[in-house]
Amino acid sequence: MKLIGTYVSPFARRVAAALVSRSITYEHEDLNGYANPARARELNPVGKVPVLVLDDGERLVDSAAILDYLNELAGPGNALMPSRGPARRSVLRLSAIAATLLEQTTAHYFEQQRAACAQPELLERYRLQIAGGLKALDDASGAAGPIGPKPFDVATISAVVVVEYLARWYPEFDVARIAPKLAAVAAALADDVAFVRTRPSLA
Repeated sequence: MKLIGTYVSPFARRVAAALVSRSITYEHEDLNGYANPARARELNPVGKVPVLVLDDGERLVDSAAILDYLNELAGPGNALMPSRGPARRSVLRLSAIAATLLEQTTAHYFEQQRAACAQPELLERYRLQIAGGLKALDDASGAAGPIGPKPFDVATISAVVVVEYLARWYPEFDVARIAPKLAAVAAALADDVAFVRTRPSLA
């Protein structure tokens, strides 16, 4: 199978980290949809990455849908999320919160780039949404929570990607103060192969 999408995209990165964490072999095409929108539209009608191309040519789009497939592929003994019940719903809820944080961080960054045209009230809205989401992830982090222990699930993968994405695109946001338990989990897992192999260059 082939994963298409730059690791600068946190959504492509969380898929890649899941693949690495479960030792699933894949090829990687480092496609930036902003830099090459025509190629992105060839693969996905809405021109977004990631796209996972299966061995039979089927294309999966949207990181949540791809992660669901990878969970099926990994099997019960190596699952990326629980199969049912409150534990499954908790992982899905936390993953959805993390995905929203990634979206709002991106939106905040692009709004900031508008410089004199940026809307302060919109920036504040994004800031509050990010803070609220981080607190929710923090409440679920650590030894007693679902975010942190290994083998880690999609909630933990997504949460670590959030922390590193914020550090790159919203560095003035004090994650350690807002979400100290989450920050500690991210620091503890920073050298795990799933995150080392998928960490984008700062260049």
